[in-house]
Amino acid sequence: MKITKAEFTRRRKKLMSMMDKNSIAIIPGAREVTRSRDTEYPFRQNSDLFYLTGFEEPEAVLVLLPGRRQGQVILFCRERDPDMELWNGYRLGPEGAIAYLGLDDAFPIDDLDEILPGLIEGTNRIYYSMGHDDHFDQRVMGWVNQIRRLARSGAAPPADFTDNCFSAA
Repeated sequence: MKITKAEFTRRRKKLMSMMDKNSIAIIPGAREVTRSRDTEYPFRQNSDLFYLTGFEEPEAVLVLLPGRRQGQVILFCRERDPDMELWNGYRLGPEGAIAYLGLDDAFPIDDLDEILPGLIEGTNRIYYSMGHDDHFDQRVMGWVNQIRRLARSGAAPPADFTDNCFSAA
């Protein structure tokens, strides 16, 4: 049985209804892992990201921003690349992700470091599961610290990290 776009939308709305209004959820997808030289382990998407989107491509990050006017559901993903698609299969790209997955907005994954700190700034709480990916944990903390360094000039860093919103969805 195929899960519909409407069901994924319902799941995201349910999760966002349980989140604080001035908060952000950051859900990173799985990465491809090299087994040896040019051989990779079979890819399996992060269960939380898949449950909320059905998106099966590596290097993606889902961002949920309940109560935000422009785009409460944002996905960062790989851009379309016809050359790579010959070898690895079709990619949705940001435009396809919006249309196919029913998201509010999508951006290239390469823009994550530029855009996400601005989405985090001004929120009271970050919902993020720490400890699953050390590299991504460091990136999240780097974004928060970047905002903290700007606090004297009016930037508002989040006050709290919470790990438990995903189990309730």
